[in-house]
Amino acid sequence: MVNFYVGCSGWNYEDWKGNFYPRNIESKNQLPYYSKFFKFVEVDSTFYYIPSRTAVRGWKDKTPSDFRFSIKFPKIITHEKKLEDVSKPLSILFYSLEPLVDKTKTLLIQLPPFLTEKKGFASLQSMVRYLDNRFRYSLEVRHPSWFNDNVYNFLKENFISLVWSVRDELKPPLVLTSDQLYIRFIGDRSIPDKDFGKIVKDRSKVLLEYARHVRELQNEQDIIIQDVLIAFNNHFAGFGPQSVNDFLRLLEMPESDWKHELESQQSRYSTQNDRFQSSLSDFK
Repeated sequence: MVNFYVGCSGWNYEDWKGNFYPRNIESKNQLPYYSKFFKFVEVDSTFYYIPSRTAVRGWKDKTPSDFRFSIKFPKIITHEKKLEDVSKPLSILFYSLEPLVDKTKTLLIQLPPFLTEKKGFASLQSMVRYLDNRFRYSLEVRHPSWFNDNVYNFLKENFISLVWSVRDELKPPLVLTSDQLYIRFIGDRSIPDKDFGKIVKDRSKVLLEYARHVRELQNEQDIIIQDVLIAFNNHFAGFGPQSVNDFLRLLEMPESDWKHELESQQSRYSTQNDRFQSSLSDFK
């Protein structure tokens, strides 16, 4: 049986308030609220800094037992050091993430577009020796030179999945290198943050294409996939939660009922506000 984990890239977006979150929600309550409707999230903030162990423990405590994470490698490892001499930041990262071992489906190694296979493959091979084997790993490359059999065979030998990164700039081959399929719907950077609460771009053709790929893989007798991880970035179409539901519909899977909950929350808030205004009027 294939396990599906479909969610968004991140959860802390101001423009989701009133569109996914209740308008008056506090930041500390966003992850618990998000985890009521989705059982998977991709943590993008770890790209910019290694989180504290306390923060990571908070992610664990704020989510249900069946909730799962994908966590992005920090840029100091992938972009600044380019995978070279990274044993120290790796040890710091693994110490910080230790409380979340049981809830983490994969750690995402996202390479920069300027790092070619010629410059980075040997470093990747060396870095694997320092990886914590309690975690699974996924590799996202952004230069076409990585798309070759030497890389694929190395990833297969080390049970590392090659990410299917759905971006406008580069389309990866649909190659499986482990029993874990990871699809990241990214798009481009043309949608401004202020539009993150609504669908801005029609991506229906792309969704149909990848839904078909996933269904075909499920029907293949000689391909064994244990987990399918799917993350939607706001930059893909404008609004991650809606993209999730659009894709679930194409897979003929139950959609998340966050719209109904939001309407109920907003209705209760309006009723309470009306009562407050009425009481204030009586007082005057």
